[in-house]
Amino acid sequence: MVNCYLSILLIFSITIFIGCGNGSEEDQIIIKQGDIFGTVIDKETGQPIKGASVQIAGKTTQTDDNGKYMIKSIPTSDKLEIIVTATDYQEYKDSFSFKQELLSYNVSLIPSKSPYAPINLILDSISANIASLDGNKIPDIQANFSKSYVASNSDATIFGVIAGVVPANYDAIPKSIETIIDKYTKIEFKFVNRDIKIDGDNASVLMRIKIKAQTKPPDAADYDIEASGKINFKKENDVWKITYWELIEFFKFEQNPI
Repeated sequence: MVNCYLSILLIFSITIFIGCGNGSEEDQIIIKQGDIFGTVIDKETGQPIKGASVQIAGKTTQTDDNGKYMIKSIPTSDKLEIIVTATDYQEYKDSFSFKQELLSYNVSLIPSKSPYAPINLILDSISANIASLDGNKIPDIQANFSKSYVASNSDATIFGVIAGVVPANYDAIPKSIETIIDKYTKIEFKFVNRDIKIDGDNASVLMRIKIKAQTKPPDAADYDIEASGKINFKKENDVWKITYWELIEFFKFEQNPI
């Protein structure tokens, strides 16, 4: 009888041990590949671009009449590169993380013959370099600014300077970017809804600035910020440089602790 009880106890203990593993089978499913789709449009007109070439992970496709594309069975990766090309447009190239079954990735191409193209290219370059959180990109970012650059003294801009997302002047640019790198684990810094006006060697851009970011521990939090802003440019030796940056009004400022 004692041996019987011992056998039952042993079976029961084994059952508990098996049931207390590192998680269910469903929890341990690893996604190895997925599909990526999106739309390619003209950055200035918003119109879809037909026949654009989209290349991801060695696979290439072309957009349809509505500018849409899909590439299936892409291996998941911490870093995938997308390259989009089309006639009369500047090449688009970016790196991103892909660890899901389905991802929407839309692309806006800059017309290569547009007078606005160099300004759009500068804004896109600044966005990409900030998002990289790479200290080696600081000289590339600063190169887009005039040495006479200065930020506005408006209340919204001063708040942006204090937060470290807007440099106060040319010499403060490296420190401002270093603050972003030290403070955030990831950040998106996008200039959208751009209204560009060019007058000879001067230009101004009214836009929305969207920031999505996550700060580092111990005060980790997700930030979702949206503001209107203005950036002025001036041609120096036939190259556009930023001379002025103003935040006009905040429309959204959400902070959610992680």
